[in-house]
Amino acid sequence: MTTGERTGEGTDWEPTHEIVSTGDLADEVAADTRLVAVACEFGDEGVLTMATDDVSDRSPHTQRILDGELDRVDDGADGGTDPAFGGPTWRAPLPDDADALVRALTVADPEADGSLGEARWRRWDVQRVEVRRDGHPVYRSVPHHSRFELDATGVPALPDRACERLADLPCAAVPTGPVATWSGGGELTHRALRLEAGSGVSLEHVRRVAVDRDRRELVVDWGPVGERVDREPSRVLRGLLRAFAWTVDRLDGSTDPPRRLSFADAGEFRRAVAGLATVRERVGYDFEVVEM
Repeated sequence: MTTGERTGEGTDWEPTHEIVSTGDLADEVAADTRLVAVACEFGDEGVLTMATDDVSDRSPHTQRILDGELDRVDDGADGGTDPAFGGPTWRAPLPDDADALVRALTVADPEADGSLGEARWRRWDVQRVEVRRDGHPVYRSVPHHSRFELDATGVPALPDRACERLADLPCAAVPTGPVATWSGGGELTHRALRLEAGSGVSLEHVRRVAVDRDRRELVVDWGPVGERVDREPSRVLRGLLRAFAWTVDRLDGSTDPPRRLSFADAGEFRRAVAGLATVRERVGYDFEVVEM
């Protein structure tokens, strides 16, 4: 997933939790479908917006469900939280149409080439999914931006239920916002470590964090995005990821984030160290946190 940037949500959408993945795109697709099913337990309406009104050549079973089991509404007339998503839209009254909505989003074909295989339509043709309660989303996904978010304000049981359904996937439902902040623009989220104002690194690329308590320093060993790109078996996706890697590595204008971070304040240092342990446990990152 991305390093935490927003993708044009409406001003009334303030999620309490987001889904962070350490897996591949197929894992994200699987997580999204499961989370829609979970959210349907708490909502009264589902809304599916597609990039096109015909996916019959990519997912015939999905097209049959769209045509025969879900209610088509006028484009842009679904009362969504973001007018940017104005493609062909279907509504699913809940709980009656929960099964049809989930089946429409379920990938029926086996994987072929690469991490998505026959599921490419599921990432690129599904523009937005929302499950709403009293007109307000409790779950929202924008698959092509890797945004999967929950609003548990009125449904406090939703995050725990989501975690249960994601237990066997490399994905986790975690609170939005920073886990720790410190002076100089430093910030730790569940996605990224901002070492100082203007530089940082995705936690996906951190190999090890050494903690020097005497000097109140963190020494970060991180690998370039290119290493992850080279592990992708699909030639097409490798090309796309290389283009994306250039953007990530230069996020905020930095090509080489500093590896050593010093703290003048003891409290900020303790919060940063504790935060690293928290996000590692919650998300399942494989970087080490070691004492120097």
